[in-house]
Amino acid sequence: MSLYASQIKAFKSAEPKTLGAIEIIFGVFTVILSSIVYKLHYHIQREIIILIVNGAQLVITGVVLVHTGRKPSKCLVLTTIVLQLLTAAFDIVGFGLMARHIPFRGESYYYRDTEFLVNGILVTLIGFLVLACVIGLVVSLFGVYALSVSAIKELTPIPHSTANQHYGAGVHTQNMIHAGN
Repeated sequence: MSLYASQIKAFKSAEPKTLGAIEIIFGVFTVILSSIVYKLHYHIQREIIILIVNGAQLVITGVVLVHTGRKPSKCLVLTTIVLQLLTAAFDIVGFGLMARHIPFRGESYYYRDTEFLVNGILVTLIGFLVLACVIGLVVSLFGVYALSVSAIKELTPIPHSTANQHYGAGVHTQNMIHAGN
């Protein structure tokens, strides 16, 4: 299914290729940094596994977003909206799980030599989660806007306009056939 020109313009105004590339970078860094923390601290491994899955999902979502930005279609825009909302939900869950382990809460780890490294990585991961969540919500809103409002503008005839003279002609012809003309 193709999109109207106004829908494509509205969706591309969100810069989907750029935001998709940013999501791919965040996803790769999330997987790498989460893997480092996974090896260093055994007591938060369940939370880190969720972050690794979230990073992989960010990479997939970013790839789909870049492809949608290159060749937008109705199916790809809908898929992008769903993936972005799922990613935002995972980001919120990951943020909630990591918020218990941020360095300013007073928790002390048993490994003093790696504590500074792990605290820095956790703060960086939380920053990535917040930015990825914002990107996901922005892209979702632009996608919904492109599918709804722009389509309404495209289909609504302008009074006294000669731009779309055949608008509604199919309904008029169908009514004449039913009337016997």
